[in-house]
Amino acid sequence: MPSPTPSSAASAAGPDRRKITSRKVIGLPVGLDPAEDDLGVWIEHYLDLAVRGVRSAEVTGKISRHLERLRAWITTGLGHARVSAITAREMTAWRDHLAAAGRHAKDGSAAAMAPATVNNHLAHASALFSWISAHAPAALLPSGDPTKRVEPLRLPAPEVRALSGAQVRTVKNVLDRLESFHQLTGRRHRRHRGDRSTATHRHARPLRDRAIVHTLLGTGLRRAEIAGLDLAQLQPRDPEHLRQAKKAKLTGVRGKGRTSRSVFLGRDARTALADYLEGERDGDATDDSTALFLAASSIAARRPDGRLSPRSINTIVGEIGAICDLQVAGADRQLGTLRPHDLRHTFAYQLSQASGHNRAELERRLGHSSDRYLRIYTNPPDDIAAAYVEDF
Repeated sequence: MPSPTPSSAASAAGPDRRKITSRKVIGLPVGLDPAEDDLGVWIEHYLDLAVRGVRSAEVTGKISRHLERLRAWITTGLGHARVSAITAREMTAWRDHLAAAGRHAKDGSAAAMAPATVNNHLAHASALFSWISAHAPAALLPSGDPTKRVEPLRLPAPEVRALSGAQVRTVKNVLDRLESFHQLTGRRHRRHRGDRSTATHRHARPLRDRAIVHTLLGTGLRRAEIAGLDLAQLQPRDPEHLRQAKKAKLTGVRGKGRTSRSVFLGRDARTALADYLEGERDGDATDDSTALFLAASSIAARRPDGRLSPRSINTIVGEIGAICDLQVAGADRQLGTLRPHDLRHTFAYQLSQASGHNRAELERRLGHSSDRYLRIYTNPPDDIAAAYVEDF
């Protein structure tokens, strides 16, 4: 009997989830009663058939958490989790609950959830019920999709978060001296007698952190895009060639909505990346390490492949912002809490100025086509906006 071809073997194993374009195309597993009236059961099958293996692990985890919050809310409020009992009234109440007390504050008390986060919960619930509607009998949802008549919360106007020229200069000055802020002081940390250089904290990676911030400032990438970068996306990868190549770039950057784009690297980003590749990355890399930016190998809890999480990018940028504020005096130079998105806004504003407000160039480099966000990304910092009307 001839062996099955690769295509027939793939068909027997089910569709390739990487090629699935709709959440509604996969049939229900054998043995599942489509009329089974339990939200928890439907959530689990939705995750298994339409999310896991299709979306990234991070997005899958977020969807799972949001839907579990919905199931817990329904169970607590109604005393059961029957899908047939969920109405638009229940979904509206869930939305209002999230907006008023959907998260835990640092002291453990209930706190309001940001409108954008509430709407993200609603979007995931809407995707779930759309999928259920495609597979379940009409009797399971007698009133139709309960999310259809639930309005998302109105979002506040986005804030302008671009850094001023003076603030950018301060950040770059700190980055040039970043290694000195990680040095261990004291005579016992001298490496050699008479050597003035000192050791750094074993978890510190100043060359990596400098490269991350310069890459954020020079490309406008989001924190998740930075964390998702692989070394293979950097062209060229040789440190010496990277320093000299004026058209060095990051290819295939994966953004929102499964978009992909390439971004060019400026002089500061190229130099910082070359220094990191030459001085730190190899010491943290393993055979499984494909990521461009790696956590310190001395950290026991790091991921097996060493890849940084998006939250780690927040921490790195925030720590550099705190160092900057310790270095300067005057409210106009203080950064407060520095976030990766502040650097994205700064890049967008500078790119808008340099390109003559070229919309096509902004869309291509930022990976964002929304007029609402393109306008806010390219608004000037307050000191520049104030100067426009100084002599009016």
